[in-house]
Amino acid sequence: MWPAKCPDSVSAGGANMRAKAWLAVAFAGVLGVGAVVAQPPKGGAPKTEAPKAPEGAKITDPLATMIAEAKGALGKTRDYTCTFTRQEVVKGALSAEQVAEMKVRLNPGGVYVRFARPDAIAGMEVAYTAARKNDKFRYRPAGVGGAKGFRTLDLDDSKFLAENRHPVADWTMSAVVDRVATAAAREKALNNPVEVYTGDFQFAGRNVTRYEIFTRRPHAFRHAHRTLVYVDKETKLPLRYEAYDQPKSGAAVGDLFEAYSFSDVKRNVGLGEAVFDL
Repeated sequence: MWPAKCPDSVSAGGANMRAKAWLAVAFAGVLGVGAVVAQPPKGGAPKTEAPKAPEGAKITDPLATMIAEAKGALGKTRDYTCTFTRQEVVKGALSAEQVAEMKVRLNPGGVYVRFARPDAIAGMEVAYTAARKNDKFRYRPAGVGGAKGFRTLDLDDSKFLAENRHPVADWTMSAVVDRVATAAAREKALNNPVEVYTGDFQFAGRNVTRYEIFTRRPHAFRHAHRTLVYVDKETKLPLRYEAYDQPKSGAAVGDLFEAYSFSDVKRNVGLGEAVFDL
């Protein structure tokens, strides 16, 4: 069962919250409750320019460390259950916040999601298992359409992707880490600077480190202008991810185009193939 309320609240870890680390490296070749998106807490506005490192200071790479630690933590995870919350720009508009029960198996890959709200998608279910090795998944739509039960679709089914920004296999924590890592690698390949600022926050009752990542140089293949990743300090798992477009003229913050949260996470619960093979 999933919570009656989405616990996706983000708060600063103290009045003296500040960017504790930053990275501006010229790489050689790199959810709020209800329908409210988690926004930077008061005093946590986006950075407008990169601070200069103190003379003689050692430049570290907090983003690379975060990615490595997250991959290491996921490598020790067989499976997990959680409350999954997402918002996505689909057909040019940001969706309402969608809340679901999620079950994930790491190897072989498996994803099961059943949406609880809003009413428009309540009851929608998707299930995928890599064990079948056929690049297909099972889908039952919400409402009247679901009365006929599950149907089998290709992972890249065009009608499904017209309503969902990513294939179901890409809704997981592992996919979020890979998305951030791929975006960083792309900037590296283009010799573009990346800025990373970190700060202490709380998210869904967990102490987290927020990584605020800027890739300010526009280009056709840039993933996002600004990305936020909230990582659990204890487990090193990514609990929330947000991606923003380039700010419009005169705006301090760009528009959110996708956000994913994983709250009430329980690891290594022993999920069997029957959970995903519907």
